Amino acid sequence: MWRVHPRLGKWALHYATLRLTATTSVRTAVNDATDEALSDEQPYSSDRYARLVLNLGRALLHVGSPAHRLESSMQIMAERLGLQAEFFSTPTALIVSLGDGDKQQTFLARSDPGSANLSKLADLTEVMEDLNEGRIDPQQADERVRAIDAAPPLYGAWLQVLAFVLIGGGVASLLGGGWRESLMAAPLGAVAGGSIWWMQQHVERSRLIMPMVAMLITFLGSLWCGFDGRTALMPAILAAMIPLLPGMDLTTAARELSTGHLVSGSSRLSFSVTVFALLAFGLVLGGMAGQAVVGPVALTEASFRPAWLPLVGLVSAAAGLMMLIQAHMRDWFWILMVSFIAWMGSGLGGWLEAPIVGAFVGGLAVGLAGNLFVLLSRRPSSILHIPGLILLVPGSIGLRSLATLLQDNVVAGVETAILAGIIAVALTTGMILASVLLPPRNLL
Repeated sequence: MWRVHPRLGKWALHYATLRLTATTSVRTAVNDATDEALSDEQPYSSDRYARLVLNLGRALLHVGSPAHRLESSMQIMAERLGLQAEFFSTPTALIVSLGDGDKQQTFLARSDPGSANLSKLADLTEVMEDLNEGRIDPQQADERVRAIDAAPPLYGAWLQVLAFVLIGGGVASLLGGGWRESLMAAPLGAVAGGSIWWMQQHVERSRLIMPMVAMLITFLGSLWCGFDGRTALMPAILAAMIPLLPGMDLTTAARELSTGHLVSGSSRLSFSVTVFALLAFGLVLGGMAGQAVVGPVALTEASFRPAWLPLVGLVSAAAGLMMLIQAHMRDWFWILMVSFIAWMGSGLGGWLEAPIVGAFVGGLAVGLAGNLFVLLSRRPSSILHIPGLILLVPGSIGLRSLATLLQDNVVAGVETAILAGIIAVALTTGMILASVLLPPRNLL
C-alpha cells in the first residue's frame, strides 16, 4: 500500500494554495480594470440610465406611439441625459444601443401592439419635462415612468362600452346618416363594445374580435333594416365599427414610410390591410346571414337629417373619443374643437366633390392646430392629432372597398381601395406640411 511522505504533502498543498491565490488575483485585476475602463469612458452605461431608457421606450410602445415620434422622443431624452444612443422601433419592439464601438450595449424591449392612451402619454411627457428641468433625478423619473405604465386604464370596461355608444350614435350623422341611422348605430355600438370586452377575457376568443364583431353588427343591422325599410344600413354599421377600423394605422403607416421608417411602416401597413380584410369578411358574412332571415335588404337613401343633428353628433363623438383613447377629462374641449376642424375639412371635400382635397386640407388644419397646442401648452400634440385624424382617416372607405370586392364587384372595389390609399397619403402630406409651416416644440 502506497503512502505519501508528510513533507511532500505539505509542499503540494502549499503549491495549490499559491496557484489558487494567483488565479483569483489575476481575475480580480482583470475585472477591476474592465470596470475602471467602462467607468472612465462610459459613465452613462450604469444600470439606472439603461433601465430608464428601456422603461420609457416600453411605456411609449404601450401607448401606441408611432416609430417616428417614439425614436425622436427617445433621442431627445438620451441627449438630455448625456447618452450616446441609437434607437430602432417597430410596433411591437424597441432596440436600444448605448455607447459605440466595442463598448456598445444593446437592449431589447418587447411589447404587444399598443393602443392610444393619451392620459399616460401626457403624464410621461410631464415626467420627461421634470427630468429636463432638473426637478427630479433619473431614479425618480424611472419610478414615475414605471408607475404610469402599470396604472390601470383611466376609463374602465363600462365606460369603454359607453364610448362605443356615443361614437356610433354621433358618427352616423357625420357619415351622411339621418336620425334613424343614428338611432340604430347607438345600440349597435353597445353590442360592439360589449362583445369586445367579453372576447378580450380569453386569449383564443380575442383573436376573432374583428370578424366576429363585424359579423354580429352587420347581422343585427340587417335584421333591423329588414323590419324597418326606411333605415339605411351602411351608415349605421360603419358608424358602429368606427373604433375598429384601422384607418388611423393606415395613415400612421403612410407617415412612417414617408419619414424613412420602412420596417415599422411596412408592418403597420400589413396589419391595417389584414384588419380591413377580417372586418370585410365579417361584414359580408353577417349580411348574408341577416338576409337569409329577413330576405334581401334594399340599399335605401338615408333618412331625414335635421340641421342640428351633426352638431349634436359631433359633441357625442368627441365625448366617446375622449374615453376611447383614454384622454384626461380636461382635454375634452380640445378634442371637441379638433373634431369640429376635421369635420369642416371633410365637409369642404364633399362640397368641392373632391374628397382628396378635403383630406389634405383637413390634415393640414389638424396638424397646425396640434402644433399650436404644443407651443401654447407644452403638452403632446397627439392630444389633438389622434382624435382629429380618427374622423378624417379613410377607414370607412377602405372597408367599403373590400366589402365591394367580396361581392364580386372588382372594378368598383379596386377604385375605392385606391381612393382610400390616396386619401391616406393626402392626410400624411397635410400633416407634414403643417410641421413645416409651424414646427412643433420637441416634446416627448
